[in-house]
Amino acid sequence: MSKNKNTMTPDLLAHLREKVKSNPQTVTEVIDQIKAPDAAELINELSLEDAAMTMMLFPMEEAVAIFNEPSCERRQEIIEILESERAAEILRKISSDERSYVIRHLTPEGRAKLVPALPENLQAEIRMLLQFPPTSAGGIMSTEFMHLSPDSSVSEAINHVRANSKQRLHIYSCYVLDDENRLLGAISLRDLVVATPSKAVKDVMRKYPISVHCLDDQEKVARILAKYNLLAVPVVDDNKKVLGFVTIDDALDVIMEEQTEDVHKFGGMEALEEPYLASSVFDMVKKRAGWLIVLFLGEMLTANAMGFFEHALEKAIVLTLFIPLIVSSGGNSGSQATSLIIRAIALNEAKPSDWWRVMSREIASGLMLGTILGTLGFLRIAVVSTFSKNIYGEYWFFIALTLFFTLIGVVLLGTLAGSMLPFILKKIGFDPAAASAPFVATLVDVAGLILYFTLASFILSGKLL
Repeated sequence: MSKNKNTMTPDLLAHLREKVKSNPQTVTEVIDQIKAPDAAELINELSLEDAAMTMMLFPMEEAVAIFNEPSCERRQEIIEILESERAAEILRKISSDERSYVIRHLTPEGRAKLVPALPENLQAEIRMLLQFPPTSAGGIMSTEFMHLSPDSSVSEAINHVRANSKQRLHIYSCYVLDDENRLLGAISLRDLVVATPSKAVKDVMRKYPISVHCLDDQEKVARILAKYNLLAVPVVDDNKKVLGFVTIDDALDVIMEEQTEDVHKFGGMEALEEPYLASSVFDMVKKRAGWLIVLFLGEMLTANAMGFFEHALEKAIVLTLFIPLIVSSGGNSGSQATSLIIRAIALNEAKPSDWWRVMSREIASGLMLGTILGTLGFLRIAVVSTFSKNIYGEYWFFIALTLFFTLIGVVLLGTLAGSMLPFILKKIGFDPAAASAPFVATLVDVAGLILYFTLASFILSGKLL
């Protein structure tokens, strides 16, 4: 999109949205008022047929800019119903990482129709990119990097960058390669411009630049970009040959994707592959049913635990009054702990080797938090019993004591379960986010009830029981 376009205001975007939704033919009238990210949002709101028609009406430069926006949903579906010639031209001109994403998500029929229409060099590039897992550095990299010869002069290198700039969407750094495309160094555009023109590139390049392996996980790549404050990082193979690079824009997309996935898992469901409104009801049910069944079966253990202590409940029905309090306290403390630890693991603030330090901190925290809640529970029973002896009866002190120790124990259990489960899952190769709040709460529910009735049987023995 043109750089001189005004920033969209909500009113203007709403006006354009209504205008194009009512008549997609009017899109040519609003091209000069809209930027690529806003146009992508507008395309998202149209029906698939209207979105394809609108993309046909956009000039090619504008259509390519929109397809380069990761926020543009259904790109693969739109491109499959475009005219073949225009679809192939868009695929030729969008960035290599977005091209591989679109092609990776095409139907087999769409891929068979469109890929052969591309130049042979792009077909070879696509075959190379598709061999990498979609969540690896190779799966999200761009291949259009600027490379320089180490023996070129700085002035020759600048002329080379100028001559090839139109074929490169992103130029953050230039990579210095040997004759076999192995990485020797890197030089930023700033350093290249301010360097003495007669100097050799090898004398001004940064040796031993940070790089990532093509099979490194995308989360690791994002962390490296953030850690070293890089705008881009080269991707190399086992022989240190440069295959492409990952930009900070790609890292931001990865972070948003991973955070969305983690949020879904926190809620006790599988991550959605499409935006919420673009997902079918069947997909939503499929993603949510599995975890709900697992959690339901887990809660059945809670019912079993209560059935086991049925005799105690019959003798002291007052004990049932505090079950919701105990269950919620354990679940809430577990949810807090698992959220803190999963976030710490994601930010690399805590490693699996730190489990003992985390456990010792959570034991201390759990005991203090449990004591606070236990004291509040004890005082609540004491205050109520001061004004009314009929609610908890003559043994109110022992009931309060049972609640006090149960809350200490259940909060301690919650913090330990919530903090240790992510480490256990990480150790055995699972995503720590799978230690979702509902899962931890279900485990603590069962353990908390067993603890509650065990303490009640001991403290109230010979009194209420």
